[in-house]
Amino acid sequence: MSAARASGIELSIAGGVAWITLTRPRRGNRIDAAAAQALCDATEAVEFDESVSVVVVRGNGKAFCLGIEDGGPWERRHDFVAAVAGLTRPVIAAVDGEAAAEGCELALACDLRLASRRARFRLPQLGDGRLPSHGGTQRLPRIVGRMRALDLLLSGRVVRAAEAAAMGLASRVVATARFTDELGKEVENLRQRGPVALRLAKEAVLKSFDLTLDQGIRLEQDLYVLLQTTADRAEGVRAFLEKRRPRFRGR
Repeated sequence: MSAARASGIELSIAGGVAWITLTRPRRGNRIDAAAAQALCDATEAVEFDESVSVVVVRGNGKAFCLGIEDGGPWERRHDFVAAVAGLTRPVIAAVDGEAAAEGCELALACDLRLASRRARFRLPQLGDGRLPSHGGTQRLPRIVGRMRALDLLLSGRVVRAAEAAAMGLASRVVATARFTDELGKEVENLRQRGPVALRLAKEAVLKSFDLTLDQGIRLEQDLYVLLQTTADRAEGVRAFLEKRRPRFRGR
């Protein structure tokens, strides 16, 4: 057993895809200090691996992640949610089961949330006299709007998959029995895109929240010009002219 897996996190990279799996199903894939450090290490390895164009974060078993196991000062030293949010590649949260508390905040830090019909989302911390402390109060309103965010935060209620999709909390909901197949299709669809274009598109969208419309359009134009200087862009043009699938290299 690898040290990372023993800590509750498993990282595998193949075919341009990084799979980060939480591997403590009997504990609801809860995160402790060791798992948080392993998750931070995994994201660092992914970020420095130029072959990776797509990242998937998933749970093992019937829960995505039920939060932290034993909170403490380590949460600031090993901020696993911030580590995932800081990845420059598109990140998919594969939510097949419950995402609660810090587990929900982890899903919110991902760019897309593919949910099975048995997926559940909730932020129950206020019921324990705590506040979400890994970006939940900031990312949730940016995703679902202020009023819905306050509803979910103040009540701590469970949001089922269909409602999550209706409010934009889940990007797509699929049948539980087909979840693995649909996740594979989603990953393959992204993997076939130009890796550089994927990263720049993510950068443009995330930075848009801090910019005026005019500033955002200028950023988009700057990134467009930057993309034209890459080998991937030239390969895309050649592939179009030759009527074949492009062979992108992420450069």
